[in-house]
Amino acid sequence: MTRSHQEPPIHLGSPGEEISMQDLQSIKHRFKRLSQLREQSVRKSLNPRQRVFLDLLPLLFHSNFTMLPGFISPTTPAGIPEYNPDTQTLNTARQFASNFSYTRAASHSYPIEGLFLISSIGGIAFSEASNMDIWLCHQSDLSPDAINELQQKTSAIEGWAELLELEVHFSLIDSKQFRFSHNTPVSTESNGQTQHYLQLEKFYRSAIYIAGKSPAWWLVPPHEEANYTHYLNHLITNRFIPEHELIDFGGLEAVPADEFTGATLWRLYKTLHSPHTSLLNLLLIESYASEYPKTEWLCQDIKNAVYQGSFMTADLDPYLLIYTKVEKYLQHAPSQESLAFARQSFYLKVMGPPDTTLDAATRVSRERYIQQIARSWKWPASTIDELKQIRSWTIQKATAEHAIIVRQLTHSYRMILGFTKDHALQNQENNNNQKLIGRKLHSFLEKKPGKIEIITTHSEVHSKESALSIVENNPAAKTNGWALYLKYVQMTTATDFEPVQKSRTLIETLCWLVINGLYHKHLLINFSSHSLKIPDSELRSILRQISLFLSHNFTFDAPLDVYQTQKTPLHSMILINMGITDNERLCVMSERRSDPLSYGIDRQCFIQTISSISLSSWSEITTSHEDGLDGLFKCLTDIINNTPKPLSLKSVKFVCHMPNRARDIIFRVEVIFSILVKLFSTPQQNQSPRYILPGGTSFYVFQSVNKTLSYKMLTTEQLLLDEISRPQKQFSSIHFDQAVLEDTPIRLIYSMNKPQVIQLFYYDDKTNISVYIIDEKGSFYTQQHTKASISHLLKHYATFLESIISRTLLENMAVIEYYEIEKSSDDIFSCNPVQLNRASLNQELSLRITGEDTDDGIIYTIYCNEKEFSSLDYGNKVFYAAYQHILQFRSAKSNYPVHITDIDLPLTAFRISTPAQLQTIHYLNYKQKIEDKFNV
Repeated sequence: MTRSHQEPPIHLGSPGEEISMQDLQSIKHRFKRLSQLREQSVRKSLNPRQRVFLDLLPLLFHSNFTMLPGFISPTTPAGIPEYNPDTQTLNTARQFASNFSYTRAASHSYPIEGLFLISSIGGIAFSEASNMDIWLCHQSDLSPDAINELQQKTSAIEGWAELLELEVHFSLIDSKQFRFSHNTPVSTESNGQTQHYLQLEKFYRSAIYIAGKSPAWWLVPPHEEANYTHYLNHLITNRFIPEHELIDFGGLEAVPADEFTGATLWRLYKTLHSPHTSLLNLLLIESYASEYPKTEWLCQDIKNAVYQGSFMTADLDPYLLIYTKVEKYLQHAPSQESLAFARQSFYLKVMGPPDTTLDAATRVSRERYIQQIARSWKWPASTIDELKQIRSWTIQKATAEHAIIVRQLTHSYRMILGFTKDHALQNQENNNNQKLIGRKLHSFLEKKPGKIEIITTHSEVHSKESALSIVENNPAAKTNGWALYLKYVQMTTATDFEPVQKSRTLIETLCWLVINGLYHKHLLINFSSHSLKIPDSELRSILRQISLFLSHNFTFDAPLDVYQTQKTPLHSMILINMGITDNERLCVMSERRSDPLSYGIDRQCFIQTISSISLSSWSEITTSHEDGLDGLFKCLTDIINNTPKPLSLKSVKFVCHMPNRARDIIFRVEVIFSILVKLFSTPQQNQSPRYILPGGTSFYVFQSVNKTLSYKMLTTEQLLLDEISRPQKQFSSIHFDQAVLEDTPIRLIYSMNKPQVIQLFYYDDKTNISVYIIDEKGSFYTQQHTKASISHLLKHYATFLESIISRTLLENMAVIEYYEIEKSSDDIFSCNPVQLNRASLNQELSLRITGEDTDDGIIYTIYCNEKEFSSLDYGNKVFYAAYQHILQFRSAKSNYPVHITDIDLPLTAFRISTPAQLQTIHYLNYKQKIEDKFNV
């Protein structure tokens, strides 16, 4: 702003001293004149069509006229004190409504108390693309319906401004509520409640008065700033000025230390995502905090200039005032890199970002302004030339700048922690914000393997590389890793050049390249690797898919509230066999076993490598690289365990580029993932299902334990049978994938499995009788009987099982079902229910085993019909003695199997500790163990 007029100083006396009412009016006039100068600066930055907005703004809230923008109803609150539209405003209004006429209302009540433009809107940096924040101040006694209509009107006017290509935001202010921090406005650069006084200071520093009452703050002289409330009461009580002419937002006499903590944390949060526009404000708050409790506010500098009469000659540009204070503050800092960055931020604010288009006259004017500032502050001679190069930044420059920002953020965070400690702050909201910002900073800045570092300044890279090289470490280096070069580099020459980025895995390099803006569809890529062969078309496809995945799913600026909860993955991308081509072994066709996880007669697994990208709720991008099925299943279980429920299948994308196998592999993996989601993504009450699928020559069993899904690999079919025979904490159904136990009836019998039911199946293959039992919790038991009678076996098992149920499981209402298994000529198994004759279950020989715990172990007692055999009498030969007694009942002492009819043993015999753990499989296993001793 160019000014040339100096006015005489004005001194308003303290209470008890002389106060001139004429001086009070002069002060009001000076502040309004300063606002007029700033408004003129705004108008210069707008085109003629946009200036209409400022012409009509006060009139729209002073009267309701149907044809004017923003009209809601005739009863919408309207009327601004001390406002009379001038001729230009009335003529502009008639362009919208030719019959518009204005008559001054004879009213002493005006619902609208004031209109103010906020922020650095009147400064050198303002342009037609800048936001306009507007405070619309209204009476405290407006009804909710009236406020609602007023809100509708402001929304309608914002819509009209949008048609003029202006971005306008209104805040409705009740000054009385605001004064007590009950209604702090939220501007486009504020988080509201935690910055009440700093918002107020910003208002006093940068507000442009449009119409209405005068802020009471204007009339409190600089030397009475610390006594704001007392002095203002003195003016009103002694009638130096009528109270109804003032709007009182409060003073800065008692700013709590909490405000600096909250504001610093908020600015730290904003600086992560827009460093050049936020860091200068962060440094301003830091400088304010360093002066606490005797903070020297910038708004006081403006007030001093107004009272001294120099406001017409001094440059009171709001953004220059910020820079000036920060420059003074940083000149005492141990490092000058923050000062250099502050200068750079100021330059960008004045000149606009690199993609800003300024007309020639404006650009010349602003460049001249920057030169003047540089001379005034004695910037190094090369500074401006270096700043001009921002428009051609490379990724190296952005990375170096990022390092400076990270150091400044770390310093500011540590500073505010120290400030909080020094002032013993206990504000719960700030403590919570401090925790959340701390999490955000830690999450953003923490470096760990696989995590993608996002360069805060990557958006400033406007010089896009046309070609780059992705190079794997030379085998001679004996370390795995990849490097990204901004030139043509091969493995053999890589040590002669400095990479722009290094990583352990290829997927990490590709992600870093995309998220930091280096990727574009015309990019030429030289790929040099000894372990992978990726055609150029495949590499381009992978980069394109990563770019789409990130652009559709990644939120760079996550809301602060997400850090209230634990970090969780939200979206994942899994690339299978990246860089691995089909070979002859993988091309062999198999008609019988076409499963890509266990293919052909040799049961080959086509899954060789897994590269994954995970996007978290905390705006983190992490990558990993795993090998084989273990790698795939680790990724899938991690997703199911950690992704918020309900889990959507759309949250995971699978990618594979193998020419002959990609479609089959992706389809198979998607099916597996769908089954895992269906079975395990939502906990099932009182159930714990298992899922079994083949992988190579092995089997994998998935089950959720303590709400965490895990899997185990079993290398043989016998180990698989042992696994499904294990006792379960709760009912556990089994879901078999294809090619698991396909030549047995086990898949069939588990398809009939249900809780709290014991199911016995038998299959007679004319040589042996196979008995299969699934107990009430889904545990599996099987035994083969040679030269046995079906009726005798059923009678025996039924007697044993019903004895167990009648004594131990009656409360659970367990029942027993019996089925015969048959096999058709084409080897298809089927089941038919069998009804037993209950009257025939009495055994000729009752063999019951009981026991009790003692300090010396279990004391066994065996009852053979009425005959008793005890460990107390026979020691460890008790079973032998009982067996010899049984032989007496057999003709010619013939040797045929002995069957136990009942077991009643303490829990320790089954190696469990509570009755809830007890299930039928324990009795069946113990029964077989003892019978094996008898039948040796």
